[in-house]
Order: sequence, then C-alpha cells, then structure tokens
Amino acid sequence: MNVRKKKHLLTCAVFFLILLGTVFLSGCQKKERDVIGIAEQYGIAYAPLNIMKELGILEEKLPGVTIEWKQFGGPTAIRESMLNGEVDFGFMGIAPVLIGIDNGMEWKYATGISSNEVAIVTDRPEIKTLKDFSSEDRIAILSPGCTQHVLLCMLADEQLGDARALDHQTVSMTHPDALQALISDTEITAHIATPPYIDKELQAGMSVMATGEEIMGQSFTFISGVAMTKFYEEHPDWYAAFIEALDESIDYINENMEECVQILAPVYGISEEDLMKQMTYNGTIYTNRLEGVEKISAAMQKMGFTSGNPDFDTIIFDNVNRDKE
Repeated sequence: MNVRKKKHLLTCAVFFLILLGTVFLSGCQKKERDVIGIAEQYGIAYAPLNIMKELGILEEKLPGVTIEWKQFGGPTAIRESMLNGEVDFGFMGIAPVLIGIDNGMEWKYATGISSNEVAIVTDRPEIKTLKDFSSEDRIAILSPGCTQHVLLCMLADEQLGDARALDHQTVSMTHPDALQALISDTEITAHIATPPYIDKELQAGMSVMATGEEIMGQSFTFISGVAMTKFYEEHPDWYAAFIEALDESIDYINENMEECVQILAPVYGISEEDLMKQMTYNGTIYTNRLEGVEKISAAMQKMGFTSGNPDFDTIIFDNVNRDKE
C-alpha cells in the first residue's frame, strides 16, 4: 500500500471518528434538552406544587427528564414564558386563563389545584355594600382582569347596576402592600384579599363586606393549571405523568396535613403553627376539581372582559375533573 493511499485511509478514519463523536454528542445534547417547565406564583394556594417539588414525585415518574420550577409574580409573565416555550404548565386564577383564550392563547385548562376564600375586606365598619363607598375610596386588587377584579365587577353589577362602576377606584397592589395600606389608614379603604391576608386584616380590626362565594353563589376554583395544546399533543406521556404526580400531591396533602406542614413551613419561611392555620383556613380546599369556570366566563363576557363565552368542553383537556353546571 502506497503512502498516499495510507494517508487517504487515515483521513477517512479520522473523519468517521469525528462524525461518530458529533452524533454521540448531539444525542447527549438532545437528551439534556428533555425539560418540563412548571410555573407557579406565591402563596399556600400552590402547596400541591411545592409538595410535588419537595418530595420529587414528578422526577420519579419521569426519570431522565429535567424539571424546571419557575416562580412568577403574576399571570402575564407566565403567559409570556409559555408563549416562548419556556413553561409547559402554568398555574393562575381562572379569569386570566379565559382572557388568554380570548386573546388567542393556544392553551387549555389541565386541572384545578385549590379553592380559597376570597373576601372584600374594609377598614371602615360602616361600609356594608358597594353603595357605601365614596368617590375618594380606593380598592386594592392584584391587577385588572384578575379573578378578584372580576368578582368585584360582578358585585358592582348586582349592587350598582354597572359592573365597571368602580374601575376608576381600583388600585393594583400586591397582597402584602394592600395589607400595609389598610393598616396605615391610607386612601386604600378596601382590599380583595385571600388567606393569610384576610385573617391578618381581621385581626387588625377590619371587617369582611362580602366573600367570593357569596358573590358567585357557589364555591369555585381559585387556582387552575393550564398547558399549551402543542405540549399536550407532542408529549402526551409527560402530560399524563405530570397530572398523575399532581393528583398524588393533592391526595398527600389531604391525607397527611401535619407532615406537609412540617415539610413546607421552612419553604414558606413561617412557623408550622401559622402554616397549619393557613392551609386549613375556612374555605381552603386542595382539589383537582375545576369548578365555577362557566359562570365566571359568562359574567366576563357580559362585563366586557372577553369578547366571547367559549363552550367549556373546548377549553379543557380530556382529563379535567369538572363540575356539571
């Protein structure tokens, strides 16, 4: 064999090894990109997700898949991350989900996660109905279009004859800031609150004007989970594994509340005693059941939050444990 032929064979061999290595590395990189992104917000309403994370329940069902947990301050950031493909499951109130659907978001409800008491709390005991608010009073909500805002508008429609009558008197604030504003006797005279803020405000001498259940006339899901239709179709096994892990986490909380409190107290940075009170507060229920969506959807269309009222079956995945309205 001449030298030229030897060099040619050597060159081919090197090229083959490089090609083989490239394919191998590409396979490794592809495996490393096997990721599920999960987005939550803040508070005890998201306890099933925290239990799932702390106990590694989803990791056991999806070995080799990286679980990325993300925490956001509101539904807008979650929606953007889902559009960018960074988040596959997002958790938020039911009203922002309906607004997203109305704006063309290709997501559907995947599950309920919790029901919590919602209440309009005021520092003025003489306020018994919305008619008692003056033009100077301000009402703290999380953001326009949030579930609390929708409930306020539903009550305004009933008591004032105009669902959007108080829109110019609402102020977007976080729950801690709204609590402080009420205690400090500012222009904020009411806060549409959830636990633990309702309890803190009542302890400070304030009163509840109306609850969410009174406004709705029924119990309803406070936090729901959504997934993009593309993810549901392209990764049915991952979707099913997540739903199964979430259901197990909800059951674990309901069957082992004391142990869950011990696990989550350090996560939330509060005492076990306080967390137990919050997780068992009146109206707090951890369940995958999705309830009250159709009623809120109809109200939102009537009040101008959305342009339509979609058929419920078209905005949920097949696994959803739903109420029959």
